[in-house]
Amino acid sequence: MNRSRPRGENRDPIGAAIAITAVFGALAAWQVALIAAPIFDEIHYLPAARDWIAGDTLRNAEHPLLGKQLLALFMAAFGDDAFGWRIGSVLFGMITLFSAMRAVWHVSHRAFATLATGVLIATDFTLLVQARIAMLDIYMLGLGAAGVWACAAALDSGRVGAARVRLAAGGVLMGLAVAAKWNAAPLPAFAGLAFAWARWRALLRDRRGALRVLTARDAGPVRGVSLIEAGWWLGVVPVAVYLLHFMTIALLSDPPPQWHDPVSWQAHMLSLQQGVTTPHTYMSRWWQWAANTRAIWYFYEVYAGAQRGILLVGNPLTMLAALPALGYGLYCGARHGRRDMALASWGWIAAMAMWIAAPKPVQFYYHYLLPSLFVMAALAFMLDRAVWETRFRTWAIPFLAASVSLFIWFLPVLTGQALAGRDSFLDYAWIEGWR
Repeated sequence: MNRSRPRGENRDPIGAAIAITAVFGALAAWQVALIAAPIFDEIHYLPAARDWIAGDTLRNAEHPLLGKQLLALFMAAFGDDAFGWRIGSVLFGMITLFSAMRAVWHVSHRAFATLATGVLIATDFTLLVQARIAMLDIYMLGLGAAGVWACAAALDSGRVGAARVRLAAGGVLMGLAVAAKWNAAPLPAFAGLAFAWARWRALLRDRRGALRVLTARDAGPVRGVSLIEAGWWLGVVPVAVYLLHFMTIALLSDPPPQWHDPVSWQAHMLSLQQGVTTPHTYMSRWWQWAANTRAIWYFYEVYAGAQRGILLVGNPLTMLAALPALGYGLYCGARHGRRDMALASWGWIAAMAMWIAAPKPVQFYYHYLLPSLFVMAALAFMLDRAVWETRFRTWAIPFLAASVSLFIWFLPVLTGQALAGRDSFLDYAWIEGWR
């Protein structure tokens, strides 16, 4: 991996990463219970969580269980009120942000790229909104990002034992992410394929490479770990963790009649997913997510004496600027050996491929949450290489400042603050698809 960097760029910025995460967490927790009524899909997941607390029936059978169980855990610990519903989302939003920064550091050892990733993700609008609402996606996102961090740390391990533990942790965490919501399914597949590709490339010039690719331990990306072993940690373990979590259905006092075992249950879930065909006002497709042209108003009504709104939309500056960064990352990976940049771009492609091919007919912008982490990392890498490392270095900070400025401008409709009046949405709905 190319880790060449200017002097002073080789210090782990973990302190700054913690500070960015703390500021984000404080903002996510600020007045998180201001709107005490259920918001958007909370109307589905709160009753499902209450059923888990009661140990009664199973709702929302079209989704895996862990996200609803984690929501139930926080509600049981903090109360069945707006704070108890959403405090878990705040925590997992912080986990998502910090994990993304640590993953970028471990694959690149680029301090500016690491911190730029944190600023860009924290101000991309979507993470803050999702960290303040009781939906399954934030649990999936936090567990998935932590799994990516663990796998990235394995690449950076100096000892085989540490690398093995980190790969194992990555496999478990990514399995748990899929157990929270299917959206995380591309993560273990991408991690396994990336490991296999890197191992094959490492052995390409070895005449015995084709024969040794499965068993060799003396090559990258993780020396001491064979491809067979990596397949266990990144393939078998996530699937096993995912399937085993369904056994908790048997603990319910009234399990659904379709429940027999974890494997057959998957067909039932898939049929329920495909059965949702009624058009929705906010339904959208993957190309609209990438272009940031279709938003969702999670909330817009008079509440507590004022007009309030919560808008799920991407930062219009960074979401669009990140698209060319994807191509730039692929180019730098192929031409200059920047596998860190290539990983960010290919991670976005892998996460999006699921939705391009998915048989689910009704899709929404919040399905872009996982791909958006990769695309923000790709943008951070482009800023690092094409701006920070060049004579145009001084332009990198104003770009990040512009992202923060837009974030501040949109903050009232990211956090449900009081607006001037009924038509205040026009101040933020810049295009028709945001209305």
